[in-house]
Amino acid sequence: MKQFVHNFRTAPSTIHFLLDNKGILIAVIAVISFTLRFSIALMQKHFELQSISDALEFASIISASTIAILIYFKDSINRQITKRIAKKNYTAIFGLGDFSSALLENELETTGRNYILFEKNIQNEKVLHFRQVGMGIVEGDALDSRHLEKLNFETMEYAVISLGNDRLNMELATIIIDLYKRKKIKSAIKLVVHIVNKDLNALFHQECIASEKNAQYKIDIKTFSFYEEVAEKFFEENFIDGEDDSIMQSSEDYHIAVVGNGELALNIIYQAGKIAHLPNENLLHVHLIDKDAKKFEQKVIKRYSGINSVLKLHAHNMDDETIDYYAKAEDSVWAMENLTHVIICYDEEERNLNIATNIFNKTYLSDAVDATMKTRVSFALFHAHQMSAQIDADKNSFKQFSSFGDVKAICTREALMDEKDDLLAKLIHKGYAEEYDSEFLYDLKDEKTLTSINDKWYNTSLLSDKLSSKAQSKHIGMKLKALGLRYEASKKSPTELLKHNRDMMDEKLKNDRDALNLNDTYLQEYSKLRDEDLKDEQAIDIKYFPKKYATMLEKLTRTEHNRWNAFHYMNGWTFSEVKSKPKKEHNCLKPLAEFNTPELQLTVIYDIYAILYIPNYLANAGFEISAFEEVK
Repeated sequence: MKQFVHNFRTAPSTIHFLLDNKGILIAVIAVISFTLRFSIALMQKHFELQSISDALEFASIISASTIAILIYFKDSINRQITKRIAKKNYTAIFGLGDFSSALLENELETTGRNYILFEKNIQNEKVLHFRQVGMGIVEGDALDSRHLEKLNFETMEYAVISLGNDRLNMELATIIIDLYKRKKIKSAIKLVVHIVNKDLNALFHQECIASEKNAQYKIDIKTFSFYEEVAEKFFEENFIDGEDDSIMQSSEDYHIAVVGNGELALNIIYQAGKIAHLPNENLLHVHLIDKDAKKFEQKVIKRYSGINSVLKLHAHNMDDETIDYYAKAEDSVWAMENLTHVIICYDEEERNLNIATNIFNKTYLSDAVDATMKTRVSFALFHAHQMSAQIDADKNSFKQFSSFGDVKAICTREALMDEKDDLLAKLIHKGYAEEYDSEFLYDLKDEKTLTSINDKWYNTSLLSDKLSSKAQSKHIGMKLKALGLRYEASKKSPTELLKHNRDMMDEKLKNDRDALNLNDTYLQEYSKLRDEDLKDEQAIDIKYFPKKYATMLEKLTRTEHNRWNAFHYMNGWTFSEVKSKPKKEHNCLKPLAEFNTPELQLTVIYDIYAILYIPNYLANAGFEISAFEEVK
């Protein structure tokens, strides 16, 4: 009997399949019914039942008992699976919407990762599907803290919260944080909270994430939306200034066309504003294409109040139902010089496909066939995985055309948890304002080192700096491209990678650093100065501050400051002579050329860090720098 129970419990997928499959259950019940009917006569004889009705009553008891036993075993198996998972590090999923369901579907082929689903109603096909493959299930109202007590928070590494409503998601995140603090849990946890509404997102950051009360706990919080993830991934895979470096090497303005009027279009514009900063300060023009583009432009400005300090918006009222929309006249949007991208990104994928098909056939067909087309046309398809793969693979027929936004490609653990990107951001965040060390390399296997890095990261009073560090990590690719470099994942050790990466960068920047006298010794002495420690302005010796921007290092330093400005402008910050983070006011929110006091000029060291520390950040995170043309 013990062996039977052991086998029963160690084959959860098979057992759950048998118990959850309606066809099999019906067949089992049918067999039981047929057998009971056939055995009525025998039962009358052997159990001395007085009538057929007594026999049927007895049969009903046997049948009900059989079903009860099946249900008991089913629930027992589920409890055992959940209990076993909760003993290890695991991810909790609250709500099975499209995003989290796609995440779990992608995870079915992986091993070694543990998931527990928390659902109010576990009798639905999605839950049954994931239970059959061995995931843990907990039934209950997630907003009821008594039900949450069923979970083991000591081993919960991640909690993905996607209940289908922004306010419910925010409420649950708050409850979990309160429970985490009440239980005085010491282990780290990352809450991944789905929030679509940007205003609610800002409120959540202000009231919950940035609270001083949370600073002492190891609680990391990421808010996300599907469209935000799509937009971010798009620019990870596509340089905003085009595939080559012709625009980056020039001083010319460049353009992208955003065809859409919804959340995805808004997120595309936001991501573009954060990364569109080149060494020669090329101005990005974003052309809004829609039947009511003027109205959408106002929506963009309302959402991102400082956007006009970052890029130039142009609204074009164009109706995609008309033939004029697709005409490539000399003065049309489609024929502009330096139009690097046409991004078709309505929230309705069928509309995107229709527009893309017509643009291919009516606007760019000749250029595509002749291979003279420089503009890349990308269109969002969310649920057409096979079609997307086919279009992207057929480069002979669809030159410069590609799809993006496939839910299966977006809803991955890597994208949702941001583990690699978070590590880069953590390293940037840790090194900020510390003394310069060109050879710094953290031992990520050392507990004290990890604690030091994470303690600063979990300090929610530094939230704005933390988000800025994340934005900085996303711009590394653009800076490397300016130097003719790029980076890719590597299996080499961090020590090997640091030497290699430093050699690659030093070769590119040696002449610039020599000309500017920015050797390591000087930078280390310079970085020891702290503006908060300086009392006498006359005592501040500013030995270096960029003025002519003749070298690439100077240009990249200015680029980093412009990127920093853009991030803050796009998130509602304004300039003020007196810095106040609670008010979103900063005295550095102006061009470097206008830094006319020693205190401000001293801060340029942080922009230099952003360039010279790239080899260190990448080596620590497992990335190798290589020549741009080698992996192009």
